[in-house]
Amino acid sequence: MTQIEAARQGILTDEMRYVAQREDLEPELIRAEVARGRMVIPANKVHVQKKLEPMAIGVAAKCKINANIGNSAVTSKIDDELEKLHTAVHLGADTVMDLSTGGNIDAIRQAILDSSPVPIGTVPIYQVVQNVKDPNDLTPQMMLDMVEHQAQQGVDYMTIHAGVLQEYLPLTSQRITGIVSRGGSLMGA
Repeated sequence: MTQIEAARQGILTDEMRYVAQREDLEPELIRAEVARGRMVIPANKVHVQKKLEPMAIGVAAKCKINANIGNSAVTSKIDDELEKLHTAVHLGADTVMDLSTGGNIDAIRQAILDSSPVPIGTVPIYQVVQNVKDPNDLTPQMMLDMVEHQAQQGVDYMTIHAGVLQEYLPLTSQRITGIVSRGGSLMGA
């Protein structure tokens, strides 16, 4: 059962209680905000069983800080990514995005999840693209499989770059700048 499913059934989860203490809010307020979709607790069950200390993002919660880390084709060492993770958490990051695009992505992500007390997010399309020679070979099933794979690893949240309807493409002709996100540019390719 997800946090929102529990909240909508009136159930206070352990994560909601933990977040209430952390945020200095009433547990019922946390439950109600999650039920309304105004608060999220990015806490994958796999990660909770390791080191994750649940937190909340939402209107009633304190402001949160995210840090981005990740390897590249130039450098791909687990120890380097763990050092980045520990530095980010030490300096106050509430969440960390693993934006790895180089080699050994699964092993690096697993090491990060095993070591992180904060929620870890990813951009699944980055790894999907690494698994094919030609982006034209990508299929929707590859993306769905990667989302499932990363969730099974324990990833707490994901950025999903979704396509647009063809009828809206003419609206892009008046853009002042080009596509600025890596994932967005992969979708536009």
